[in-house]
Amino acid sequence: MGILDLLFGEKIIRQDDFFGKIESEKTRKKDIAKSLSWSFNKKIGSFKNETYIILEGNYNNINPSQKVELKYFIENFDSVYSFEVDKLIESESKFSMYKNWRNNYYISFICPLLDSNTNFEINFEPINEKTENGYFSVELINRIVKNIETI
Repeated sequence: MGILDLLFGEKIIRQDDFFGKIESEKTRKKDIAKSLSWSFNKKIGSFKNETYIILEGNYNNINPSQKVELKYFIENFDSVYSFEVDKLIESESKFSMYKNWRNNYYISFICPLLDSNTNFEINFEPINEKTENGYFSVELINRIVKNIETI
């Protein structure tokens, strides 16, 4: 993206059936092939706080593969993926400080992994930073939660 696009471009706003209001980065050209980032906030599972999400796409919309995979993750978070996060936390003692993550953390950010249409980085942060410290992330790879890391 050029400097003129950042300075003088406009955001594209669309309404998505599942994600709600989505916004593109600023752009000046109506080039269908041009890659754009789209962002939005979405409530996931039983978390009270919304998650900030960035997906890739073009002038028309977000990447369809990313949309399908992320929608599947969101729809199945409470019944499938939250248990996978539990297993990752239990897998190593160095992550034991996050064992009460369901009460003390929420998914703050999701973005695609570099050069991937179907895999994502998922970041968790404390609901109350005064009582909890530390952040952690997991990767969603081929619909499986893997690779827990502290941030």
